[in-house]
This record gives sequence, C-alpha cells and structure tokens, in this order.
Amino acid sequence: MMSFENADTEETLTCLDINIYHPQAGVFKSLNFIEKQKYRTEALVKFGRDSKVCHFPLLDKRASRIQFAIQAFRHNESSELCFEIKNTSLKTKLSVDNAILDHLNKIDLPRKCILRFGEYQFYLEKEDGEAREHFEIFIKPSLTPFCQEANVETLAHPVPECGILKNVKVPVPQSAVETDENEI
Repeated sequence: MMSFENADTEETLTCLDINIYHPQAGVFKSLNFIEKQKYRTEALVKFGRDSKVCHFPLLDKRASRIQFAIQAFRHNESSELCFEIKNTSLKTKLSVDNAILDHLNKIDLPRKCILRFGEYQFYLEKEDGEAREHFEIFIKPSLTPFCQEANVETLAHPVPECGILKNVKVPVPQSAVETDENEI
C-alpha cells in the first residue's frame, strides 16, 4: 500500500486575507508578507505596537500597545468559521465599514470589509475552508489606500423636501461661451 493512501485527508484552511495600507509603509517592516501564518481556532490574534505580545507588530508610536484582536468562532449548528474583531485600544476608535468600535467593543467581521484607525487601512476578505482546528492569515501590503475621505461641499441654503425656495437668491452658474478663435 502506498503511503499517501494512509495519510490524513488534507483539509483546506479558512484564510483571512488582509491587505494593509499606511502612508508611511515603514510601520509594516516587521511583518511577514511572504507566507500565510497558521493559527489554532482558539487563538486570539493581536495587532499593535508591542512585538512581545502582538502577532502582527506595528512600528508606530501612535499605535496602541495592543490595537485590536481577531478571534475565530462558529455560530451554533454551523461548520463555517467566522471571525470577530475587538478594539483593545483605550485611545483610538476602530471603524469596521460603517460601524465604530470604542474600547472593548467587538463585532462580527463581514466576509469583506475595510477596517480603519488613524492613518491605517486594512481590507479584509475571508476565504472559506473545511478545517475545524486551524485557520490562516495572509498579510499583503498595498501602495494605495482602499478608501478616500470625501470632501462634500455643503449647500449655502437648505433644500426643502417639497415645495419651492422663495426669496433666496441662488447664484446661477455661468455657462461656457463658445467663441471663434478669429474673434480673439
């Protein structure tokens, strides 16, 4: 009998792909961008400034000692591995898509999301696997941010939900005037 016939069946691992961005890429110098890192499902994976405690150290004095933690879990009656994130920073709020997490608040991570704090941006995407005992995290750097802050100009006058504005002089934009190059 061949040895592969007796070997354990290989299971695919759930993987959390994390693309990271910061305008000063040097804050990620200590991270391993080459290979996936494997963790037991009960592990609490920490990101932050303290390299003795955090699995993913951030070389930045503005980052908290432990900025946030990610933990795997399963819902009742489900074999799907899910993740939750907890903000462990006393000073900095954490944004997961449109949800704001204060200190010790946690939230289930959607399949795809953008995590932000300070100038840091993380794009997280979960790839499902069958393994029940382990999962992987794969960190990749990004040269461009995942979202931009939009500067929305406010209107000078309120716009009613219905009806017409009266006695308000709204500047009319001037339209472009076409001229013949010989007239100039």
